[in-house]
Amino acid sequence: MITLKNKNVQAIIVLFCVWLACFIGSYAQNQLAGMSVAYMAQYGFTPEQYAGVYSASQFIGIFFAFFVGIISDKIGTRKIILIAAVLAVIGLVGRIFLPSYEMQYFCNVLVGFVALFMAVNRAKILGGWFPPATIAMAVGIAATTTPVANTLGVGLTAMMPSITVAFTISAVVAIVFFVVWLLFGKEKSTEIAAAEAAAEADAIANGSKKSVIALVVDVAKKPWVWIISAGALFVMAGQVPLMAFTNAALINARGLDPISAGGFATAITIGMGIGSVVTPFIVKLIKAYRPVIIVYAILGALGAYFGWQMPIGPVMYIVYFICGWSLGSVLAMIFTFPVMVYGREYAATAGGIVQVFVLAGASLMLTNVTIPLAGGGANYTGLFTLAAIYVVLGGICMFILPDQGKKLIAPKDNKEEKKAEEAKSVKA
Repeated sequence: MITLKNKNVQAIIVLFCVWLACFIGSYAQNQLAGMSVAYMAQYGFTPEQYAGVYSASQFIGIFFAFFVGIISDKIGTRKIILIAAVLAVIGLVGRIFLPSYEMQYFCNVLVGFVALFMAVNRAKILGGWFPPATIAMAVGIAATTTPVANTLGVGLTAMMPSITVAFTISAVVAIVFFVVWLLFGKEKSTEIAAAEAAAEADAIANGSKKSVIALVVDVAKKPWVWIISAGALFVMAGQVPLMAFTNAALINARGLDPISAGGFATAITIGMGIGSVVTPFIVKLIKAYRPVIIVYAILGALGAYFGWQMPIGPVMYIVYFICGWSLGSVLAMIFTFPVMVYGREYAATAGGIVQVFVLAGASLMLTNVTIPLAGGGANYTGLFTLAAIYVVLGGICMFILPDQGKKLIAPKDNKEEKKAEEAKSVKA
């Protein structure tokens, strides 16, 4: 591992590593959305089988996210992310050559490990390099990985000459990440590592060092992690059918060609990327999250329901862009809140719990709840109606949480004000 003398440069590289790790899973997944019709035709999959493969990379996290968070809080993240990167390479190379449904599903499950491990630890790692006043911005930038990956996965894949070429590109991206993380991946700066080591030594000396079970109990006994998790479940349950079936709906129900449909679908992902970066500045300006959350939940739900029914042209593009902006912003808040509410010591444990629900909303809800309730994967009205309902429910959950807006303000020099602010944070 290479440690640079300039910690700001290292912080930027670490941010890029976090971004790229999460990019891999989303990009590989949404390549399927970008070529959904051709993919089902080439492999002979039904819409239900396609939905299963599409969500396979997120399914594994339902069982492992919680334990990944606990382990990460105790032993760190570097080694397990390296292992996950190797699994992602195996999965992405394997799906180029293995055409059966079972193997396509299994390969996409392997891809999910790297995104899972980094998603659980994202806020914790960035909290080790960025101060509280800028952590939301860093997480917001990291959260753009999903919309950028969706944009490239959906938009560019439709223009690629073959599925093999598309799959090869994603395999190369995974190999690049493995090399970059191997060389530069580091979960916290030297200063923070030293401070935490000293604090741990004091805790051991005083007999106050907490066990794994104690960490879990401390997180779980407060209601906030469960409210964040419920919000994550519903928002993801609304976002995934929108991303998975917008392209197919525009082709099959509105008569668009794959390239045109992909262009409109990318309006969602472009909006998600811009919204997740800009929204922290909006929250910092008004010093509150709640007003932003309620507006975004309403706009996201309306966009999910009406988007595919809009007149083809600028109106549809604008509606999808606003929908994406809203959804991307709420998701960025969800990913930021574990470290803002619980601090770095508990961030991965809380993030692991939240990630279980994120992935349940992205995989189990789609295949086991949304598609059956909608009456099948070809009932676009039912799918997008349910997506809108989920977004509203997720917004309600996020609205209940303690507002973290004031934490985006840089701490003042006055020591008494700092102590008062810390006391409020502990109380929350």
